[in-house]
Amino acid sequence: MEDNNYRHEEFDNCFMCNHPILKHVLAGLLIFLGAFAAFYVVSDWHFKRMMDPALQMRKFDRAMMREQHKIDRDLMKQQYRMDKMARKEMARQQQIGADFIHMDKTDDAYKIIIDLRPFDNDEKNIETRINGKSLSITAAGENTTRHKKEIIRYSQNFTFGDDVDLGKMSKVREGDKYIITVPID
Repeated sequence: MEDNNYRHEEFDNCFMCNHPILKHVLAGLLIFLGAFAAFYVVSDWHFKRMMDPALQMRKFDRAMMREQHKIDRDLMKQQYRMDKMARKEMARQQQIGADFIHMDKTDDAYKIIIDLRPFDNDEKNIETRINGKSLSITAAGENTTRHKKEIIRYSQNFTFGDDVDLGKMSKVREGDKYIITVPID
């Protein structure tokens, strides 16, 4: 041991060398205090950052934006469903109208043929109005199925040229058909 310039005799009176338990206790205490100081510093930095008003405002803004995007997305979904339902209903109504009202043109007259079955098979449920060169037809009836009751209401306007006299219009019922004849002059 002489080669390292170390002489053991100089340290024989060392307090820590004579009390090894105290040496371990003090080393543990220093390690604990160092860990506590490191934890305190990191938690203090985090707490100060967490309580920073600018950071809180950014978090609040992000949360509000997420909520607004969610609301917008839900509204868009709802609007899409409503549009889809409206298109489906319009297609159904057009299909219904195409099924029971149609117009034929002959050389001497226009014939509007209405199927009375959807309108309770009663010509009183068909209303016609003349407004200048326009003929408005409004029809209503009930359709009852096993689980629901539907009220069918249909309205259509027909506009004619100057060669038609709506005052000479005639209405005739033939079985389930209601025929409105508008003569061409």
